Amino acid sequence: MKRTIIYSLLLLITHSLQAQEKKDVKVLSRQEVSERLLPKFAPLAFLPATLVNDQHIKESREKEKQLKIPELSNADSVDIVYENIPGLNPGDPAIPVRIYKPKGLTKSPIFLWFHGGGFIYGNLNWDHKMCANMAIRAKVVVISVDYRLAPENPYPAGVNDAYAVFQWSIKNATQIDGDPERLGVGGGSAGAGIAGSMALMNREKKGPEIKLQALIFPPGDIDTTRVSIQELWDIPGVKGADVPILLRYYLGENFNNPPKNVLPGMTDNFKDLPATYLVTCGVDPLRDGGLQLGINLIEAGVPVELHNFPGYPHGMLPDRVYPELYEFLNTYYDIDHKTSKVTQAKE
Repeated sequence: MKRTIIYSLLLLITHSLQAQEKKDVKVLSRQEVSERLLPKFAPLAFLPATLVNDQHIKESREKEKQLKIPELSNADSVDIVYENIPGLNPGDPAIPVRIYKPKGLTKSPIFLWFHGGGFIYGNLNWDHKMCANMAIRAKVVVISVDYRLAPENPYPAGVNDAYAVFQWSIKNATQIDGDPERLGVGGGSAGAGIAGSMALMNREKKGPEIKLQALIFPPGDIDTTRVSIQELWDIPGVKGADVPILLRYYLGENFNNPPKNVLPGMTDNFKDLPATYLVTCGVDPLRDGGLQLGINLIEAGVPVELHNFPGYPHGMLPDRVYPELYEFLNTYYDIDHKTSKVTQAKE
């Protein structure tokens, strides 16, 4: 308890210093936040805020364990299999994955998906329905990855798990009815951070081509002075005050000296990265970091489809996002980015 109080005071001091440096940015009141949200979301602004700490992590994970796998209304259109993938390095634990294969198709593109949860929460059930829908409607093999979570497993554990699954999916593409030459990655929130960071790792290793990445409200970098973080410092759900806490959990001993590639925007070179579908929400602390990431990619010559949805809080998206995402996948899986030519006809 004492440690939590001291840490909260440190955060308050840090926030005050940052506010002094950016005098034109003030923390929005709950009423002001509600006015920025679409009417259907406005009541959310008045819900109690959550304190992110060790106890909350423990309680949340216990609740997650009690939840059953959501039922699918389209279960007859997709085959679901489970695998435990060997870890990247000696001593790394096996990585559970859930694979969604659209029935009746072979050699489909492969899409690795990483759930959100601030790097400290989440499991394979979080995006179960979305992964099944994506497999069926976009006609791709979706591999949902249960990567290791912080604080027990800080960076680079989750990214290493992602890369191990990436390598496995290429080597074992045939057995999952996938195409090893058409592989993409994506995730929501922290999962987008994992996906984007893994793409940077793969470029550094000069690994197999990643055709595309879908980054849904990603944590672009570690800059906690951005306007969206400061203005939305004290709101329900994901708030600006959570960002330094989550970064400390995720980075562990690297918190004061973050390594390059730790998040998708933490690089000085944005060239030669996968075609990117990037979404931000207008009333989201992660908004400005995500938008800057998109701009950096565009300026580096990467094909980018960038959307910001005003009035939407973190974690909420309009229904039209999904058809647009599926179209993006179907387009960029079949393009050779070096020549801008279609490399394979769509089935």
